[in-house]
Amino acid sequence: MNGIINETHNGRHASVSKVVEFCAALGGKTPIHSILVANNGMAAAKFMRSVRTWANDTFGSEKAIQLIAMATPEDMRINAEHIRIADQFVEVPGGTNNNNYANVQLIVEVSTANLLVYY
Repeated sequence: MNGIINETHNGRHASVSKVVEFCAALGGKTPIHSILVANNGMAAAKFMRSVRTWANDTFGSEKAIQLIAMATPEDMRINAEHIRIADQFVEVPGGTNNNNYANVQLIVEVSTANLLVYY
């Protein structure tokens, strides 16, 4: 199940071109428009806040980079903070971290299936 938590906010589309320009100015060819956060708890929340702050300082919009959270049923049941901060979430299996946040194969599958967005 995929969930969109926060609809596209004002400034997101305008800042896409700023991200492209920023990437090109640094010699990059493929700008990053979204990040899959494959962690939960305080570490995920702090990372997401840092990205938001950097995006706002760099591009003038905290939503310039879309944040997608992985969410276990347990995370969803407690309305975890990292899910609330994210723009979107992707539900992953619950249980131990070997089933979700530490499962590299799952992370690659989730990112490939959900994050290949080109502008």
